[in-house]
Amino acid sequence: MSSTVFPLSFFNIDNSNSSIFHPTTQSKGPWDPTTLHGRVISGLAAYEVERFHLQGSDKNTFQLARLTVDMFRPAPMAALTVTNEVVRAGRRIKVIEVKIEATVPKRGHVEIARSSAVLLRRSKNPPGDIWTPSKWKMSAPDENLPYAVEGEPQSNSIWHSVSPEGTTTENLLSSRRLWIRETHNLVSGVEPSQLVKVAQVADFANPGANSGTNGLNYINADVCLYLHRDPVGMWIGTESFYHGSDSGVSVGTIALYDKNGRIGTSTVCALGQDR
Repeated sequence: MSSTVFPLSFFNIDNSNSSIFHPTTQSKGPWDPTTLHGRVISGLAAYEVERFHLQGSDKNTFQLARLTVDMFRPAPMAALTVTNEVVRAGRRIKVIEVKIEATVPKRGHVEIARSSAVLLRRSKNPPGDIWTPSKWKMSAPDENLPYAVEGEPQSNSIWHSVSPEGTTTENLLSSRRLWIRETHNLVSGVEPSQLVKVAQVADFANPGANSGTNGLNYINADVCLYLHRDPVGMWIGTESFYHGSDSGVSVGTIALYDKNGRIGTSTVCALGQDR
């Protein structure tokens, strides 16, 4: 099962304007049922960059090396307008800015998130050996592992996770190493791309690195994804390896993997938040 279009999606594209995305109830976040999950915002940013700037020959020529998503305010359960602008278009580097806007009660039409994507031209690695961390010895789950069916744990989850022991787990915060795969399309009827998948998993840096004995009590203000290559396969591995906090401000980082090894990292900064 290397690819699939799922029955459920996080967004429907507006019939008259392809820059407007209507969220479904599947996209609601953990903090407030009237706001969206951070992972769908980072997914939208990646989707916008990919559909306008990583098509045709550019898809093989350039690597999205960094995707930073600054979340200015909680995204409402309302239509989102997504636009992009080329900030830099060089031979070896391109920089794309993505704006996500919505109509917020008592505030009007405002910007709720802004993203910056750095695309770097692929070439050859320079000669010589460079230190890298030891390899992760946790094999990816079977691509054909069945999804949860209705009534089973995770049957209503917006992702599917497998613990290091190889069993599905409802409590993602019980392990600092997990394999995650998507259970929804980002956009209705469109198979989620590898880039969209990893952009959504990147938001897991917050619960993965910032949760503790009382659960998750930090809300992230950004997501910063770094990739040296795109993932392969359905599963993306996460390994939480840094958390630091003081005075209600935290930084958390996870390493990201696919079935062939390490692909990059994701870091978030976050504010202490009582649920």
